Amino acid sequence: MRCRDLGFNDDFIVVDNDPVKVKEKMREHIMDNHKDEFEELSDFHKEEIMSKMDFLLTRGCGCGVLKL
Repeated sequence: MRCRDLGFNDDFIVVDNDPVKVKEKMREHIMDNHKDEFEELSDFHKEEIMSKMDFLLTRGCGCGVLKL
């Protein structure tokens, strides 16, 4: 999962086969590096980012494989 995919201007990427770990690492990154920007968002947009994480973790890259 790329931070840029969630709307942040950042090249941070999380790669892991465990979706729970991916979400945890990405949340941690957002709170460490984008906390001010994230806190300024409306509740709707914060929820949208979290939902997008779930969406990105359940879709494949198009090749038919969901996990590495």
